[in-house]
Amino acid sequence: MTEVGDVAMRLNEGIRVQEARSCLLCGSEGTLLYQDLRDRLFGVPGTWALARCPKCHLVWLDPRPVPEDIGRFYIGYASHIPPNGASGPFARFWKTVKRSVMATTLGYKTDGTNQGLGWLLSWVGLFREVGGGAGMWLEASQRGRLLDVGCGGGEFLAQMGELGWEVVGVEPDEGAVKVARQNFGLEVNLGTLETASVPRNSFDAVTLQHVIEHVPDPVGLLKACRQALKPGGRLVVVTPNIESLGHRWFRRAWLHLDPPRHLLLFSPRTLRESARRAGLHVREVRTTARVAGGAWYMSRLLQRHGVLPGLSVSPQNPSLGLLLEGVIFWVMEHLLIKARPCGEELVMVGTKEEQA
Repeated sequence: MTEVGDVAMRLNEGIRVQEARSCLLCGSEGTLLYQDLRDRLFGVPGTWALARCPKCHLVWLDPRPVPEDIGRFYIGYASHIPPNGASGPFARFWKTVKRSVMATTLGYKTDGTNQGLGWLLSWVGLFREVGGGAGMWLEASQRGRLLDVGCGGGEFLAQMGELGWEVVGVEPDEGAVKVARQNFGLEVNLGTLETASVPRNSFDAVTLQHVIEHVPDPVGLLKACRQALKPGGRLVVVTPNIESLGHRWFRRAWLHLDPPRHLLLFSPRTLRESARRAGLHVREVRTTARVAGGAWYMSRLLQRHGVLPGLSVSPQNPSLGLLLEGVIFWVMEHLLIKARPCGEELVMVGTKEEQA
């Protein structure tokens, strides 16, 4: 065992880790939520536990990896490999649905979408959330400079560029940066937002889609996002909701626990508090059920088999029974979030206040 700063470091099956007993937000000592967890998707070594703050209910990985070893968790990671494109008639149809509803819901006029289908489905709340989420709820009237933090292979950025945004990405994985540049010709900075050469006060919008749960210092990341925004600019954060119906149902088999990549898991309260500490004006924190069907399907497979190698979202022979269960769960969760914040994902919209 060695010392790193004031915290003892040890090896967890070859991964260097440190104990993380205290809540990052309030300093309270955590209580055990789950133990003896393993990576169920990509086979990263180590046994892991999750702690929960008894006061503010933030959840975090304990032990936590040292920052220098976190990159080992992402070899072959799903968002860091070249896109294969939609395959099969259902996948192609679903892509058309999302783009068509997105265009209608957010006010974009684009080629290659079915405007009639988009208009019709946009009246249904379930589909309106799917379409809005596909564009991170950034309306056409807000177009300007967009920074996507943790942009992976760049598919979202490429889409927003086609819709008229001036897009820039930041991504710490060198392979993903190569994919984004070669496949889409995007401007992507290698590194984290704190280390990459991103100018301050330069962006009308910054997006964090399933990123904040992967970083050891979420408040620091949100501060860096605030610095990148122009006065009046908008930050949109999407992250798993530890208080979701899916987590309450599946517990340790819930897909979005994702140890050891998810270092932190937020509730509406803790995400709002993190943004407040970063100096952001929080306009909205809510939950969405847009991915509830897929989360149900994948969590059920994890519950049955214990592992899901490579995040295999499209098995060769998908169970129609499980697919139907997923649709039912999707509808049920969407209806329940009208009464309580139990959606699979949190959506936080914050702004940088105008300078006086």
